[in-house]
Amino acid sequence: MSVVTPCESSTVGVVGKGFISILCAKLAAVAGYRSWLLVPPGQDETIAALISDKSLPIELIQSTDSDLVDIKLSETDALMIAVDDDSTMDEEVIKYILNPDSSRNVKRVVAMSRNLNGSNMGFLVKASKLSANAEVWDNSNCEDYKKFEDVIKRQSSAVGADYTIVRAGTLKGGACGENPVLSQYLSTKFYELTKKDIVTWQLLFDCNVRGAKLTRGDSMPGPGLKAIFTATATEACDGDSSRCAVAEAMVKSLTVEETSNIDFSVSTQNARYPPTNEQWEQLLTSL
Repeated sequence: MSVVTPCESSTVGVVGKGFISILCAKLAAVAGYRSWLLVPPGQDETIAALISDKSLPIELIQSTDSDLVDIKLSETDALMIAVDDDSTMDEEVIKYILNPDSSRNVKRVVAMSRNLNGSNMGFLVKASKLSANAEVWDNSNCEDYKKFEDVIKRQSSAVGADYTIVRAGTLKGGACGENPVLSQYLSTKFYELTKKDIVTWQLLFDCNVRGAKLTRGDSMPGPGLKAIFTATATEACDGDSSRCAVAEAMVKSLTVEETSNIDFSVSTQNARYPPTNEQWEQLLTSL
C-alpha cells in the first residue's frame, strides 16, 4: 500500500472543475506538498483570489499547455480528481493523465465521487434541486459515476498506483467563514461568487458545520422527505457534505495506508472548528 507524505519533493496534481478542485490544490499546499492545478484559460485571476495566499507552493497550469502538463505529470507523486457539479471527468482525460508513459511516478490517485446507493432519494430530492438549490445531489447521474469509478480503478492499476474514492452528497460551503482564522480554506471571494441574498447561506454553513463523519463504502443516505428544507440548510443534514471536509479527507488520505484501494463517504457534523490533524488520522485509520 502506497502513501505520499508531505515534503518539498512530493508533488500533488489536481485535475477537475469548480471550487472543490481549487480547495484540494490549496489544502495540498498547506499540508506541505508542492501542488499544481489544471485550469481553463482566463480563470487565473479568479482562482488566485480564491486561494489568496501567494506564499503557497501552488502552480496554475493552463489546460491548453500540453507540453507543460506532460512535464508536471512526470514529476507527480499523487493525483486528485474532483468536479464540483454533477458531471464526471471525461474518460479520455483520465486516460491521458493516468498514462503509464507520462504518470510513471504516481503512487496514489484520489478521486471524488458521489453517494450512489440511492437511499432516501426520489421525487422530493429532484424537486429541491429544481426549486431551491441547483447543486443538490439527486443521484440522477449515478450510472456515469459508476463508469467513472471503474475508469479510475483501471487506470490507477495501469500506472501502478493505489486509488482512493471519496464520496460526497450535496456540496456546501468551502471557505474561511466570517473571520479568516481558518485561512487554509478558500478566501471570502467564495462568498462573493456564491452570494444570492443579503447574507449568503454558504457563509452560515461554513460557520456552523466544520465537523466531519466518515463511513466506509457507499452507505450515506440522501435527504429524503426533508429535501426541500435541507437544500440550503446551514446545519448538519443527511445527504450533505462540506466541501472543506471532502477536500481535507482527500488530502489527508494520501498519508494513510488504510485508505488505499477503498471508498468512503463524507457526511456533515455540527462544529465551530474542523478536526485536528490527530482527529483526521483517527477518522481515516478507523475506516
